[in-house]
Amino acid sequence: MRYVLTSEQMQESDAYTIKNFTSSIELMERAGKGCFEVLNEKIKKNDKILVVCGGGGNGGDGLVIARYLFENGYDVSTYLISSHLKNETEINLNRYKGKIIDNIYSFLDSEKITVIIDALLGVGVNSRLKDNYIELINKLNEVNAYKVSIDINSGIDATSGLILGTAFKSDLTLTIQYLKTGHFLNDGKDVYNDIKTIEIGIKPAKPQYFSKILEKNDFKFIFEKRKENTNKGDYGRVALIGGSKLTPGALYMSDSALASLRCGVGYCTVCIPSSLYDIYALKNPENIYLCFNDKDGQIQFDKEKLDKLLHYSSLLVGPGIGVSEEVYKIISYLLNNYKGNLVLDADALNSLARYGVEILKNKVCKNVILTPHLKEFSRLINKEISEIKEKYFSFVGFFAKTYSVILNLKSNTSIITDGNEFYLNVNGNAGLAKGGSGDVLSGITLGLVNKDDEIIKRVACSAYLLGRSAELATQKINEYSLLARDVVEKIPEAINEIIAS
Repeated sequence: MRYVLTSEQMQESDAYTIKNFTSSIELMERAGKGCFEVLNEKIKKNDKILVVCGGGGNGGDGLVIARYLFENGYDVSTYLISSHLKNETEINLNRYKGKIIDNIYSFLDSEKITVIIDALLGVGVNSRLKDNYIELINKLNEVNAYKVSIDINSGIDATSGLILGTAFKSDLTLTIQYLKTGHFLNDGKDVYNDIKTIEIGIKPAKPQYFSKILEKNDFKFIFEKRKENTNKGDYGRVALIGGSKLTPGALYMSDSALASLRCGVGYCTVCIPSSLYDIYALKNPENIYLCFNDKDGQIQFDKEKLDKLLHYSSLLVGPGIGVSEEVYKIISYLLNNYKGNLVLDADALNSLARYGVEILKNKVCKNVILTPHLKEFSRLINKEISEIKEKYFSFVGFFAKTYSVILNLKSNTSIITDGNEFYLNVNGNAGLAKGGSGDVLSGITLGLVNKDDEIIKRVACSAYLLGRSAELATQKINEYSLLARDVVEKIPEAINEIIAS
C-alpha cells in the first residue's frame, strides 16, 4: 500500500514536520541530496546539465541538487526564473558556487544540453501559469535531452492533475516523500515516463484521510487457498441482469458473466429478455440463463423472476439493459428487497440519473456499488465533466456519503470510495478505452463482492484486476487492438500474481 496526497495534505504534512521534527532547511537539504543520489546513477560525467529553478521550495531543492552536481564534478548550469526567493531557497543559492545563467534562451540556443532538471514549481501551484513560465516550459520541452522533474512536473496541478497552461514533460519525476494525486489524475500520467519517490522524513499529518494505492499483496486475502472438501455452492451464486435488442454492446454482457466466473464464483446466472435467449445461449456455456418478460427486446419488471434472485450473494444490473422506467422499477425493487451486495453499472446508472437517485437512500442491501464512468457520474450529480475533474474527491466523497454507497469512478485512474476511505487504481492502459471494458469490470466486481469481508478493498481489487489484465494482454497485443475478451482471458494470470505475492 502506498499513500497518495493532495496538494493541501502535502503542505499540511510539510508544516507539521517542520513544526515538530525537522527544520525546513534540513528537509530541503535531504530532498536535494536524495534526488542527486538517484541522478548520479542515471547521468554521465560528460553530460551538460541545466537546472531551472523557481523562487519557492521546489527551486530550493533544485539549487541543492545543482550544488551536489557541481561539487561532484558535473558540468552544471543553473537558471532562476524569479528574483523573489523563499528564505531557504536564498540560503541554498548562496551555498551554490557553480554557473548561473542570465539569459536562458541564448544559452539554450548556443549550448548542447543533455540533461534538464525541472525545479520551477512545486505542489502549491493551482492556477494558470504566468506567460513567462509557459514560454520557458514550452522551450524546454523542445530540447532533445534527458529530463527530470522534481516533486511534480511544473505546470501540473498537484491535486487534480490538470495542466495549468502547459506542463514540463519528463523522462523521470522524483517526487518528495509521497506520491501526489496529481501524478495520476487527468493529465498527470501523460507528462512523465517514470516516477520514483525520495524519502526525506516528512511525517504524515492526518494520514487517515490520505488516498491509498493498493498493490497485489494487499489483495491476497481474497484468493486464499481453497479447501479440497468444497463444492460450487461454497463459492457463491451471482447473477447479472441486462441485455437489450436495441443496445449494440449488449453481447458483452456474457463477457461480464465469464469475468465473474474467472474470479472464482460457483454459479453465474445471466438474466436476459426472453426474446434474446437464442443470441446469448451459446455465447458462454458455463453460464446459467434466466429469461425475464420483455417487450420488443427490452427487459420488463418481473417480480417472479426477481424473487428467485433474492438469496444470491451478489447481483449486477445494467450492462446492455437500456434506459427505461422498467429498469428503474427493477432497481427500486432490489434496493428494497435484496439483502446481498448489489452492483449498478451502465444503463442502471443512466436510469437512476433520469428517474431519480433518491431511491438509493432507502435500501436493505448490505452494500450498493456503483461503477460509473465520468459521463455517467456527471448525469448522476448533474455537473459538467470539467467541473468534476477539478474537484474529484469532493464530488465522489459527497455522493458516496450522501447515498451510503461504494463508488468506483472509472477513468485513466479510478477513484474508489465509500466517502470515508479513498483508493486509487493507477494500473491499466489506454487499450481499455474501448467498448466492453466497463462490462468486464462490472463482471469482475460482481465476482469479487460475493463475500462481505473488506468490501471496499474487493471493489478496489476489481479495478486492479481489470487494469493488470489489460497490461498483461498488451504484452502481446497492442493497445489499439485490445478487446474486452482479451482482458477476460488474462484475469487468471493477474490472479496468479496476487496469489504468488
